[in-house]
Order: sequence, then C-alpha cells, then structure tokens
Amino acid sequence: MFINKHLIDFMRGCKQYTFLSCFLEFLWTIVGAIISLLSACAIRIVLSGKPFFVFKYVYQPLIIVVVLLFVQFIVYKQKVSSANKGSRIIKTQIRQDLLNKLFELGSAYTTTSRTGEVANTISNKVEWLSNYYTLYLPASSSSIINAVFIITGLYIIDAVTASICLVSCLGMMFCPMLFYNFMKDRGIKEWKAYSDYYSDCLDSIQGITTLKAFNANQRRCIYIDKKGEEFRRAIMSQLRVTMLENGVLEFFLQTGCALSVATATVRAALGVISPDGLIFTLFLTAACFMPMAKLGNAWHMGYRGITASYSISELLTKKATFSLAKANVSINADFKNVEFDGDIEFNDVSFSYDGDFALKDITFTVKNRTMVALVGASGGGKSTIAHLLAGFYPVGSGAIYVGKMNMSKQTVGSIQSMISAVWQDCHIFYGTVYENILLGRPDASRDEVINAAKKANLHDFIETLPMGYDTPLGENGMRFSGGERQRLAIARAILKDAPILIFDEATSSLDRKNELDIQKSFNELSCAKTSLVIAHRLPTIQRANQIIVVGNGKILAAGTHEKLLKSSPEYNSLWGRFLGGQYE
Repeated sequence: MFINKHLIDFMRGCKQYTFLSCFLEFLWTIVGAIISLLSACAIRIVLSGKPFFVFKYVYQPLIIVVVLLFVQFIVYKQKVSSANKGSRIIKTQIRQDLLNKLFELGSAYTTTSRTGEVANTISNKVEWLSNYYTLYLPASSSSIINAVFIITGLYIIDAVTASICLVSCLGMMFCPMLFYNFMKDRGIKEWKAYSDYYSDCLDSIQGITTLKAFNANQRRCIYIDKKGEEFRRAIMSQLRVTMLENGVLEFFLQTGCALSVATATVRAALGVISPDGLIFTLFLTAACFMPMAKLGNAWHMGYRGITASYSISELLTKKATFSLAKANVSINADFKNVEFDGDIEFNDVSFSYDGDFALKDITFTVKNRTMVALVGASGGGKSTIAHLLAGFYPVGSGAIYVGKMNMSKQTVGSIQSMISAVWQDCHIFYGTVYENILLGRPDASRDEVINAAKKANLHDFIETLPMGYDTPLGENGMRFSGGERQRLAIARAILKDAPILIFDEATSSLDRKNELDIQKSFNELSCAKTSLVIAHRLPTIQRANQIIVVGNGKILAAGTHEKLLKSSPEYNSLWGRFLGGQYE
C-alpha cells in the first residue's frame, strides 16, 4: 500500500471520511467472508445431514446469509456516500489551496508557466488524486487486513494451503512496488505530454484570429497533430508497463487461487485435511482472493493520483515572494476609507530576473498627491519599477517605503489595498460589463458602478450594447476594442478610489478619439492621487510634477520638463521622438 507525506497532508480536514471509507470497505469485505463461511456451513449440513456448530437446519445459515447480503448493500451505500463526501472535500480543499497559492505567487509565477499546465493541475490531477482516497486506499487496506484474518484461519486448517495463499497475496501486494518506479517515470511523462498538448490546443484557440490572418491554420493543425502523437506515445509507453503489471498480478491471482484449491483437494484426498476442512478451505480461499482481485483495478486508479501528488505538492510548496493571503486585509474591504498621506520612496532598489539585473540602484521619491512620470526606451525598466511598487515581486536589495511602511511580505497586502493600477494589458474576465467593473470594489452599489463608468467615459458606449451593463463580454472581453478595454480598467480603478495610482498609459496603438477619451478619463482618475505613470504621450509628461528618464535599469536623469531639456541628452532625444509622434 503506497502512501507518502504529500498524500497524508492532503487529507487535512477530511481524515474522518477517508478512515470511515476504509472501515466501511473493510466491513463490507468481512461481511462477504462471513457469508462464505455461512455458505460452507450450509453445504456441510446438506452433505452430512447433521447439525453443525449452532445450526440444526440448513435454512438457518441461509437466512443469515440473506440478512448479511442486505447488510452488505447498506454498508456499500454508506461507503459510497462517505467516499463521495471525502472526495468532494479533498478536491475542494486542494483546489482552493492551489488557487490561493497561485494568487500568492502572482505574476512572478503565472508569466513563466503555461495556462494549460496550471489548468491541468487544478482540474485533472486533483480529480485523479481523489481516486487514490476513494478507491485505492479503502480497497488496499481492506483486502490486506481481510487476507491477514483469512490466511490466519487457513493456517489452523492446513498450513500448506495457507502458505500458498500467503505467497500469492504477497506477490499481488508487492508487484506494484516492483513496477512503481517505471510507472512513476512514465506517469510523470504522460502528465507532461498531456499538459503540453492541452496548452497548445488552448493557445491555438485563443490565437485563432492571428492564425487565420497569417493563413497558418494548416501549419498549426500539423503542429497540434504532432503534439497529439507525442501524447499518444506517452500513453502507450505507460500502457505497456500497465499491461505487463496486469499480467503479473493476474498470474499471482489465478495461480494462487487454482493452486491453493488443487493443493487443498489433494491433501484432503490424502487424508491430511478432513472433508469439513476442505469445504471451509475452498470457501475461505475464495473469500481471500475475491477482494484481492479488486486491488489491481484500484491500484491503477490510485497510482495516477500518486504521481499527480508530486506536482501538486511541488506547486503548493513553491516559495512565494509576497503573500496577500497573510495580510490583514478583508476581501470586501471598503477601499474608499483607506487613508494615505505619506510619500513613496525607492531607496537604492535593485532587482534581477534569474540573475540578470533589470534595475540597479534606483532611488527616487513620489511626493504625496503628486505625479511622477517614467519615460524611456522599451525594456529600460519602467514596468519593473511599477511592478515592484504593486508588490508583484520582492525587492532584491534596497527598500521601498509607502508612507511609513516598508514593502515586505508582511505589509504587501496593506500596501496593495491602497493602490489602484491600470496596466497596458488589462484583463477582461468572462462575464458582464457590470461584473467586470465591480471587480474594483465588490461592495459597490449599481449607481456607483455606473458613476465610475461615466467618469471613465464608457457609460455612453455601454448604453449602446444589447443588454447595457448586463451584456456578456465573452472570453477576455472579445466584444471590446483596445480603447474600450482600457477605459473599463480605468472605471475599475475609479470605483476602487485608492489613494495611490499606477498607470501604464498605453495609448500609442489607439486612434485619436480613443486616446483623448482615455486621457480625459485618466485626468479624472488621477485627481488628488499619488501617481506613478509610465508615460507614452506628451500631455501626461507635461502634467507630471517630476519626470524620470529610465534606461538599462538605471535612472539616467530626473527633474522637471524644463530642467531635463537643458541637462539631459537622453530626454532631449525622447522629446524629439515625442514631437515626431514616434515614441511608444
């Protein structure tokens, strides 16, 4: 019987259901063994015509058999019910833990992991893991205990027959251990092949417009077919080992059953076993091997859960940089009441992605209720600065202060509650317009949501939709254009009304009207806020209290627009591109 630390940890909070399922499975098995004994008693009375044990008539043990069959039915129903409850709790609990871990890991993890792999872990791997607790664990524990009792009884009747049963049962129990390492490696490869195939299919569906635009449908189909073939080979590789193991298990089962019956019969003919002993030996042998026959199927349902437990545990134990879950912030907190009257300070902050420095010795201050604009070439470090302030990653060295709070694992949740962020790539969730805006503050009224949309210059457009605010947006907001999606993100931030604003002013790909609308929405949003803005356009730079030129992970220059024009060649170059409309 296989069990490891991960599988024990996953039973947290529902051990009673797992133990109850195991006990009921054992009870069902033992009742079956008792039925076999009573059947042997009935046959003994029929053959001898004499009373046996406490039974005078053949109908007496048969009546008890009928009653026990009904008991078995009740026990089976209770076992299934208990197993289903335990499975539901385990799956719900693990999936909640996985989702909480993903939220805890944040974009530092999700940007480096494929969506299909994460979805496969949360969905299929957890599903197979539950089979371990509901099928394999009860079947293996009950069949082992049952075999111990019955083989002990057989040793009283005949040691040779009992030894044959013991060797056969031990072979069936230890056979999975012999094949486990082969199956584990192939199982992990099968999970990986499935995740890759699932991820590529999902990626193809999400990018179907691009594929059609480049007439790449057929090429992508060939690629998906290749991935499908790799997945098929992984399954067949696993299946070959499974079939071999099945053959060995079946060999021990059939050989042990036939050999023990034949041995008992021969020894009875030789007079070693009495006729009564032969009858009970035959029925006890059947009672021993019938549960063992279920063990093979239960094992194959359980081992996939065992292999899945490693990757699930790996994700759950992955070290998080920051944890919002541990912060004392209510999910439905009224963010409008959050107070902040300090400055934001970056003190000698350095940060690297996998050893390559993205930022080096960054120092600047955003004064309370002022705007700082970050400008510079793409890839220079502007977004990394904003992500650090948002708490997506830990500071490599140095410190970030938001008011009196030093950004850390303990304070990140409180700091995030004071920040509204509008990113260049704003995500629109599957649902209605209203539900997407409400994300900014879940306890807001409908009037507040509508007012936020008005301030974001989105209300008039929403009113033209078929169902207004209740219009479904589709997958990733397919019904909205780029400008409308960003205005929706601004409406969320307006609804949250946090005192600190992070804004990635990505308007370079929008038409002039959308750009002006978003600029107007931004002006509404940033009023009386402490703002850090990644600037892409002239109006934002001209409104900023301080402009910071970022390049190659360093601050190249900082100051007002007039000062930088006089002192910074890098800013003059950027300004020339601004005027030429080339800066993005």
